[in-house]
Amino acid sequence: MHSARTATLATAFLAAVATVAVVRDVPPAASELVRAPEPIRGVALGSDTGLRLLVADNPPFVLDVDRATTTRVTAVSKAALGVLWVVAVGGREAVAVADSAPAARLYGIRGPTARVARLGTGTQAWADAGGRAAWILSRVGRSRCWMRLSALDGRLLRRPQPFPCPTFNDPTAGSLGLVVNGRQIVNPRTGRTVLRTDASVVAAVGRKLVLRQGPRALALLDAASGITRRLGWPSSLSRLDQPAADPRGRYIALAFADPAWHGGGRQVMDIWLLDALTGRLAQLPGMPAFVSLKSTSIAWSDDGRLVLLGEDGSRKFVAVWRPGQPRLPVKTLQFPERRSGSDTFASLR
Repeated sequence: MHSARTATLATAFLAAVATVAVVRDVPPAASELVRAPEPIRGVALGSDTGLRLLVADNPPFVLDVDRATTTRVTAVSKAALGVLWVVAVGGREAVAVADSAPAARLYGIRGPTARVARLGTGTQAWADAGGRAAWILSRVGRSRCWMRLSALDGRLLRRPQPFPCPTFNDPTAGSLGLVVNGRQIVNPRTGRTVLRTDASVVAAVGRKLVLRQGPRALALLDAASGITRRLGWPSSLSRLDQPAADPRGRYIALAFADPAWHGGGRQVMDIWLLDALTGRLAQLPGMPAFVSLKSTSIAWSDDGRLVLLGEDGSRKFVAVWRPGQPRLPVKTLQFPERRSGSDTFASLR
């Protein structure tokens, strides 16, 4: 009874603070210079990263960054519709989703040797806040959905329960739950709404949410205190790309993109690191950079490193950066042309 009452009070508090939030400004970002994009460059990446990346392909493959070798994960069946993507779980495991909704096949992928377990079928998967399991959504008809919790070894941890149907690209809401239709935060364990926001949720870490408040306006909401801080729009690029949240609960890598820089044929990415603890923004070294946007993305490892895997039209590369490093460690390598319709990847540890 006490735990239920506490949860109810917490839910009421979170719902209330979103409507009475005090707005404060964040100090200017560390770099206020508008830089012209350049090809990815930096210092040489060492051969002792210990990183193995599960890369979306059809079927996916594991890229050993240090040895520059690839190994196919043949236990994951090929996607008949040519769509296969990867969902990172805790920076050390992943879910591979093959084919599209409503009956995609899902696989848990664990450890550096990419052990595979079948997780059944579903529409989408999200990492659980604990970083060792996945929430799996199943859609029944147009408006009914069910959510279950699965360990990545295939064990069912929580039986399917009714859940509001989210839009396909809704992110997680950190430790608060899952985002539904952009602005509603739902606890997947209870199915209850714990927070509603006035702006769309872009990304989250812990109890901090990045909101998009306008065409070029971002804000950081602390759901525990109700304080919203204006972040502005740090990049000279006008579009948001897929962000990545640090599984250790402090940072969010915000990616910005321009598919036709200055009206030309070159594509540009710009990555900024948001420290959710302080609200400070800092541009990654070497940014903005010319890349192939459909073949470039970012993900975190469980030990706090941000990994950038991509192509720039002339080479394929991996960059591994730890917050605070003055230069971007980069390595040119070879890996198969991806045919999955997705540029997603995840670190396996």
